[in-house]
Amino acid sequence: MKYLLIKLFRDLKRNWTQFFSVFFMAFLSVLVFVGLQGVWGGLDKTLQSFISEQGLADAWLYSTGFTEADVVEIKGVAGVTDVSEMYSIDVQDTTDGGKEKNIAIRSFEADAHTSPYLVEGEMLHSESGFIWLNQAYGEANQLGVNDVIQVTLSENEVDLTIAGFILSSDRIYFTGTQEFIAPNALQYGYGLVSTETIEHQLGYKGLPNVLEIQGVSHSLRIESEKILGERHIAYYDHDTLNEVSEAFDRVDQIRNLSFMFSFIFILLAILAMYTTIKRLIDTQSKEIAVLQALGFSNRQVGAHYASYGFLIGGFGVLCGICISPLLSNFVLDTQKAMLAMPNWRVSYNYLSLLVCLLVLLICTLAAFLASRKAHSGLPADFLKGGNEKRIRKTVLEKSEKIWEKVSYESRWGIRDASMNKTRILMGIIGVAGGMMLIMAGLGMPESIQTLVDKAYQEDFTYDYRLNTNQMDLLEESFEGQAVQILPARYSPDDGHNRLLMIIDEGDFIHMQTHEGEQINHGGIYLTEGFATRANLEKGNMIDVYPAFHDQAFSFEIKGIITSETNQGAYLLSETWEEAGGVFTPHTLLVDDQVTLSDIESTEMVTSSIAISDQKQNAYDFVASLDGIFSMIIAFAVVLVIVVLYNLGTLNFVERTRDYTTLSVLGFSKKELRRITMIENVVTTSIGWLIGIPAGAWFLGQYVQTFSTIQIDYTPYLSVRNVAIASIIVWVCSLSTTFFVSQRIKKLNFVESLKNID
Repeated sequence: MKYLLIKLFRDLKRNWTQFFSVFFMAFLSVLVFVGLQGVWGGLDKTLQSFISEQGLADAWLYSTGFTEADVVEIKGVAGVTDVSEMYSIDVQDTTDGGKEKNIAIRSFEADAHTSPYLVEGEMLHSESGFIWLNQAYGEANQLGVNDVIQVTLSENEVDLTIAGFILSSDRIYFTGTQEFIAPNALQYGYGLVSTETIEHQLGYKGLPNVLEIQGVSHSLRIESEKILGERHIAYYDHDTLNEVSEAFDRVDQIRNLSFMFSFIFILLAILAMYTTIKRLIDTQSKEIAVLQALGFSNRQVGAHYASYGFLIGGFGVLCGICISPLLSNFVLDTQKAMLAMPNWRVSYNYLSLLVCLLVLLICTLAAFLASRKAHSGLPADFLKGGNEKRIRKTVLEKSEKIWEKVSYESRWGIRDASMNKTRILMGIIGVAGGMMLIMAGLGMPESIQTLVDKAYQEDFTYDYRLNTNQMDLLEESFEGQAVQILPARYSPDDGHNRLLMIIDEGDFIHMQTHEGEQINHGGIYLTEGFATRANLEKGNMIDVYPAFHDQAFSFEIKGIITSETNQGAYLLSETWEEAGGVFTPHTLLVDDQVTLSDIESTEMVTSSIAISDQKQNAYDFVASLDGIFSMIIAFAVVLVIVVLYNLGTLNFVERTRDYTTLSVLGFSKKELRRITMIENVVTTSIGWLIGIPAGAWFLGQYVQTFSTIQIDYTPYLSVRNVAIASIIVWVCSLSTTFFVSQRIKKLNFVESLKNID
């Protein structure tokens, strides 16, 4: 065994370029899975730790006000174990008089199930006049402890002293408004104040309007509507409260990515190992014969070649483990701008170990299977070459008229491919796999970009969203399209409450159905994501239980809207009023005829959002993921180069004697290179053609990992990006083919032909 070990290291040194592809595939397989597993494992543990230490309610109820009788009834609902009351109001931060800023204020209660994490400053106390702001808002606006901010509620201006900065486990992904898809800490923050501050300084006279629910109740969503009637606003749980659900969804998204991409890399690692060992054995037939003649058994020889897979695969696994923390921290850093948590860490679990062992086992097994020839033949077989294959006529050969029109180079390529189906299949898989990854890497950012452009350039064309409590007076000042937005429960549905958008006639909402129709009178229109999850389709009847109403409204589903944002339902105000509803809009959509100075000088406007800010917020969300998308594209390009070069080299080695024979028979070097080119072009063509639909399917799966109940991403891939992916694959293929074909110039006739002398 000592001599086999010496031979092993000599072969590795002599053929390191060939074994590099095996190492690289094993390395990438482990790097991608373990690196991403460290991210989602760390996020999951950090979330659970944060929630465990600070607490988190199981559900939240919003109403216009909860009486003591309401609280008693809700406590009596099956599954509810405890209830905590609090106040929740939205105020404007008018400290510097600049761009509009909003703070969602809540009262802190001693019996609250969610306690804030204090980042800096004083512990919470009940003294009036103090506020504890979220850390991101403080940093974005350059605020510090003991600074004074001015907030406004219904024209009541109050100075509050910043007592500290906090984080809250029920506001991990805080956007401030449903109109933004990503956090906007510069304009939207949240804070905690004492009940004394809300009631006396801010002058809020209403009842507590938020209940934190402890205990899992499957009936609370419906029972709360019966208890509260018209005072019911919304019900949320961990799946529907965006500030919480987005954090848990991000863990699932990254987990799915780790499995999806690792599967591709592991498949190609098998391909690389199998082809490399097969090539090595084909070039070492004399060495195998000598080893057998010296007394080494077939089993020992087979184990020797299998050890290549174990050693190279093991080295790739080891390097992947060592580098994966860098990838984990890189991806984790991209999430810090989106999720607000006190601690960040990378954490690995047993799955990483299992995948490492799986990759090592696969590399070893692939090498063993490829070495079957080495432990099943006789010395004489290896000395004479042992490469003879049974030749059968191809389908084209059976048709003489067609076969006569095929060139000699093409005939040879077709025959050779028919005798080496496994090699051709592996080449096709390699090209298709690379095409899939590149299309996914290019398609994901394009899908999100298209969503943003479609939402804010096609579906909605307003310039400002104006919120008001005096719509009649506001419409006298500005022309626009009025919108009423209500949280609602639907029946049947997917178990989650969604928004109901009631729109007046106007020119700023242009969403269309699958058939290209816009929202018309006579029925309700569901967004595609909602309809798909609830198994609803055009023509079905649906009941709507909107907030501020104690009755249900029944509508026919008139169409399915291809809208990615604000998953819910739309209908015209005329349809709503005919069903018995009262149209009381609080949002007015206006165009650029209304200037910012007009808005700021109009007292009826309580708050406003510019569509340009919404677009920029969405672009910031895309930018936060650019690093991940670029990494995938880079991996895919390197992958295609390595796989195709590896397969091209195998083709050349397997056909060295054929090339030499053809050269002796009079074929020129140019003709031999053309033969090499023909087969590789055919292999690349088939892999490329398969890779396009496979890439589209893979992109669809990839995009769906990012979809939530609020946003439903749709895969988009332009002809331009398909062309770019195709060019990358073809350039890689033709380049590797060119470099391999250059080796024809260095053919050694004596060395290549002496095995069959």
